[in-house]
Amino acid sequence: MSLYQSCLNLIERLAGVPDFEQYLDPDLLHHLQADSAYGTSTPNDPVTQLWILFRLGTPLACILNGLRPHHQLNIDNSDLSFANINACKERVFHFIVACLQDFNFEKENVFTISELYHDNTNGFVK
Repeated sequence: MSLYQSCLNLIERLAGVPDFEQYLDPDLLHHLQADSAYGTSTPNDPVTQLWILFRLGTPLACILNGLRPHHQLNIDNSDLSFANINACKERVFHFIVACLQDFNFEKENVFTISELYHDNTNGFVK
């Protein structure tokens, strides 16, 4: 299955995660795309949509909280932008730590912060 098709399927599945539908709003996706480094991609591209959302960090926390971990991650939707990229990376970090500690993911099966923020799909596929 292609990355494009995998992302389409994942978006459909994520629409069923409690409170995640707000992140799939076309206006939000368009705003985030304009705010990010993706100047040439279209917001209708599912790979770009997910990549932008995951870089934001908050949608990852929403996914994790939907699994009902022992410790819920804080979700603050008051500033859904890349204005403070370090805050975005901090939210991604907390997601990664929770995957490793609360769900016992193997380290090699979890992306790193730098893999998520590079323009290389290999890290994104993780």
